[in-house]
Amino acid sequence: MELIKLTHDNIDQEHICCAISNNKDVKVISQKAWLKERLDEGLVFLKGNVRGKCFIEYIPAEYAWTPVEAEGYMVIDCLWVSGQFKGHGYSNLLLDACIEDSKAKGKQGLVSLSSKKKLGFLSDPGYMRHKGFVTADTVEPYFELLYLAL
Repeated sequence: MELIKLTHDNIDQEHICCAISNNKDVKVISQKAWLKERLDEGLVFLKGNVRGKCFIEYIPAEYAWTPVEAEGYMVIDCLWVSGQFKGHGYSNLLLDACIEDSKAKGKQGLVSLSSKKKLGFLSDPGYMRHKGFVTADTVEPYFELLYLAL
């Protein structure tokens, strides 16, 4: 699968993989406007060249919108592969691209917000641990901050 990196030049034409598929919907328009601002902060949005949920979104920790202190790290905001795209290695492809990009940028590692059990919009703890992430911190009742040192 080819990966597409969102840029200022292509974001208006690309599908951003959210639950709303109409580019003229006000929610999609506002999401893309927000993403454009984050691109200038170092946000990376990589997606499969498909129309569906197959993407990873990450940003330098100093610009993360989650309450994380992780200087020198990238924060994975979302890694989402669903439906017909599951089971083909696309999560590995996306995460590996994130790891290589983060290394090239001199980052010390990656962090990701998860939970003791899988919850919507949080990283799957089983998958992340399988990929080498370990727990850095926890907040009851269920939040976990996972990290992977590079």
